[in-house]
Amino acid sequence: MHLTPKEIDKLMLLSLGMVAERRMKKGLKLNYPEAVAYITSTALEGAREGKTVEEVMKGAASVLKKSDVMEGVADMIDLLQVEAVFTDGSRLVSIHHPIK
Repeated sequence: MHLTPKEIDKLMLLSLGMVAERRMKKGLKLNYPEAVAYITSTALEGAREGKTVEEVMKGAASVLKKSDVMEGVADMIDLLQVEAVFTDGSRLVSIHHPIK
C-alpha cells in the first residue's frame, strides 16, 4: 500500500487523536500535540459521517475545555485548519479558538 504524504499526515492525526481520547478517559490532561490531534480528528470524523462544514466546525470547537488540557495549551491554539473530505468533496475546515 502506498500513501501520499497528505494521507500519512491524516493517518497520524487520527492515530494520535485516538491516543488522546484514551488519555482523556483516564482523566489525564492533554498536551499540545494531543489536543490538536483530538480536535482535528473530530473534524475529520464529522466530515466522514456526513455532517456539514458548519456542524463540523461547531462540533470540533466544542470537544475540549481548558480543564481538559495542560496549563497554557489553550492559549497556544488560536486557529486550526484541516482539509476534510465531505460527501460533496474536500473542504478546508477552520476552527477558531477551539479550546474555551
